[in-house]
Amino acid sequence: MPIIELVFTSVMFRWIVTTLAVWVAVELVPGVRYDRWQTLAAAALILGVLNTFVKPLLALCTLPLIIFSFGLFLVCINALLLQWTAALVRGFSVESWGAAFLASIIISLVSMLFGGWHVVRLYYP
Repeated sequence: MPIIELVFTSVMFRWIVTTLAVWVAVELVPGVRYDRWQTLAAAALILGVLNTFVKPLLALCTLPLIIFSFGLFLVCINALLLQWTAALVRGFSVESWGAAFLASIIISLVSMLFGGWHVVRLYYP
C-alpha cells in the first residue's frame, strides 16, 4: 500500500473516531450540544486540527505544569481546545468549563479505546 494511501486512511479513520468520541461526549455530558450531524463532523474536524497544530505548542508552553501535575494538566488543555472548537463552529456549544473538562476526558477515553487498535493494525498488518 503506497504511503499516501496509508496517510489518507489514517487521517480519515482518526476523524471518524474523533466524531464518534465527540458524539459520545455530547450524549453523556449535559452542557455540550450540537445542532445536526454536519455540525458534529465539522467540530470533530476542527478539534482534530487544533489537536494537531495548537496542542503541541500549548503543551510546550505549559510543560512545567504538565510535569508538576504528572500529565493531568493535559486534560485542561484538551478542555480549552474543546471550548475553542465550540467558539469556531456555529451550532456546536460547550456551556461551561466543567462540561468541557468532563467532555474532554470522555473524548480522550473513547478515542483511546477505538483509535488504539487501528494504529497497530495499520503499521503491523
